[in-house]
Amino acid sequence: MENRISKSAEARRNVERRLEGKYAKADARSKEVMDFQRRRQEAEEAKLLRLKSLRLAKEATDRVEAADAAARAAQLAPPVRSHRKKKVAPPSA
Repeated sequence: MENRISKSAEARRNVERRLEGKYAKADARSKEVMDFQRRRQEAEEAKLLRLKSLRLAKEATDRVEAADAAARAAQLAPPVRSHRKKKVAPPSA
């Protein structure tokens, strides 16, 4: 009987060791996956920041170019003449 208990205890320890090994491997894999996802997310954030800065720079240069074009157009346009309405004489009675 004692031999049977020791064999089952030994079998249980073997199973526990195998499960611990599997758990350790799974834990290591999950850490690798989380590290990979974190690196990927950081790269995506860096890309988005770079694209945002490029877009803001382009918008700023577009505003400057539009202001310059408006100034050139104002210089080239003929002077604006004011139009006065003719005074209408009141009707004679």
